[in-house]
Amino acid sequence: MEKLGIIIIDEEHDSSYKSEATPKYNAKEIAQLIAKVNKCPLILGSATPDLTTFYRANNCDIKLLKLTKRANDSNLPDVNVVDLKLELANGNRSMLSMDLYNAIEENLKNKMQTILFLNRRGYSTFIMCRECGYTVKCPNCNISLTYHRFENVLKCHYCGHEENVVTKCPECGSDKIRYFGTGTQKLEQEINKLFPNASTIRMDVDTVTKKNSHEVILNKFRDENIDILIGTQMVVKGHHFPNVTLVGVITADSSLNIDDYRANERTFQILTQVARTSWKRK
Repeated sequence: MEKLGIIIIDEEHDSSYKSEATPKYNAKEIAQLIAKVNKCPLILGSATPDLTTFYRANNCDIKLLKLTKRANDSNLPDVNVVDLKLELANGNRSMLSMDLYNAIEENLKNKMQTILFLNRRGYSTFIMCRECGYTVKCPNCNISLTYHRFENVLKCHYCGHEENVVTKCPECGSDKIRYFGTGTQKLEQEINKLFPNASTIRMDVDTVTKKNSHEVILNKFRDENIDILIGTQMVVKGHHFPNVTLVGVITADSSLNIDDYRANERTFQILTQVARTSWKRK
């Protein structure tokens, strides 16, 4: 086997390197093994390294190299946190705060681009009977199924299970089935309603099913100067869009409630990555 030179893994894409297909594996661990076998350096690159890697670096188990400046000496953008409870109290029932709505409107006037990040795909994140409280769940994973409006089906985002839309509660027979939560499909619909003259494009697992779909969508957003890119985690991963001067995060604290003991850490990582996507004009 030919000796390798350097293996580079971008840790910010760590979750993307985990294969759920059989056999299941973590590509970062495979890279570490290949580097060890071939006695070559392995570079783990990230602006938000996980705590395990950062601890090992501080403990001198691995060497820590730091970049102290952003590309082109650019500044980090200003970050504003909006309490949606106050928005609701003031009569705003939209997915967008008034601050974000006004910022998008200003960006459109200035011919600048906007990215809206929502780490939930689909249309509604769970379906519940208002009569008895029954929630439609995956028979394999026992988690709530997500409603996908365009395909008009319920999907499990863990195992891929699909089933028809529920119109009557299987528990009590009531027809008071309601759809709750917000996904990227619903956000896209809301944006098209609020800003009918703006061009939009969506990027999530449902829109990148074909080969090279990622590149096609991102190139279209950049080259055609589309006003608003709506998407999940993949829209904030290491892209460079000079005309993006506004990034909006919808329900930023929702990821704190996922069933993962590292939820706080992962939330910090993704929000930091989101902040780095926007460029502050000097």
